[in-house]
Amino acid sequence: MSDADRHLVNRMIEEIQNRKRIEVVDEIFSENFLNHTPPRGYSSDRDGMRQLFAMMNVAFPDGGIRVDDQVSSAGKVWTRKTFSGTHTGALGSYAPTGNKVTYTVVDILEVRRGEIVEHWSLLDQLSLLRQLGVLKA
Repeated sequence: MSDADRHLVNRMIEEIQNRKRIEVVDEIFSENFLNHTPPRGYSSDRDGMRQLFAMMNVAFPDGGIRVDDQVSSAGKVWTRKTFSGTHTGALGSYAPTGNKVTYTVVDILEVRRGEIVEHWSLLDQLSLLRQLGVLKA
């Protein structure tokens, strides 16, 4: 099942995050999806993920993901990836800066019966905030 799980996660990355096809959320995320690490102000359900992807598309319209490492075992897919984009739209309370950013994200996605059912994420927020000019080095 690991290859199918990885394929589903890579479909999410390619279609939703890189091609900005938000409608794919309903195809691959379970109705009972649970995000264990939603950003402040976002719900932990599938609708919250849809809103998060949409916000990122506005904040970084040229944003994209590169997969650096990926491991799949027992229904979970761990992906270390690099996000790069130009901050030209609002990112939460941060006004557009025009700054180019690159930061690391580690996602763990649980897949069951061909759907993404749970999500955990760690991202290098310190690096992101420094690149946006919000924090000084």
